[in-house]
Amino acid sequence: MLIILIRTLLLYAFIILAVRIMGKRQISDMQTSELVITLVISDIAAIPMQSAEQPLMSGLLPIMVLVSLEIIVSVIMLKSAKFRDVVCGHSMIIIKDGKIIENQLKKMRITYEDLYSLLRQQQVFDVSDVRYGIIETNGSLSILKYEGEQ
Repeated sequence: MLIILIRTLLLYAFIILAVRIMGKRQISDMQTSELVITLVISDIAAIPMQSAEQPLMSGLLPIMVLVSLEIIVSVIMLKSAKFRDVVCGHSMIIIKDGKIIENQLKKMRITYEDLYSLLRQQQVFDVSDVRYGIIETNGSLSILKYEGEQ
């Protein structure tokens, strides 16, 4: 039992270190690839935590490889816009001149209810007040109101 506790504490500290190396503070700041890596790391770490028969390195080594890959992917994304678009996607205009662009909503698989919820979070209660509404790569909505509405 003591061995499992020590292994769990070691893996916990290692995962905290790995996430700090990746550099994100909140899940909302993460790109898709970073979130996937974080989920996979947690899954890999669970195996040696639960089983004392598993060598500790069977959890640490894959985590180190994944963190290294994430850092490499981040550097490539900084240097290549095409690669960044493939990994993260790109922003899309879903409201233009107070009108919802329906085919963009369908592409993004966003319902009207979701859109109106995002608008309310931005203190917008009438779509006609919005000059541009843009869904960012992290799923948030950026809006530009008409000058009189800002």
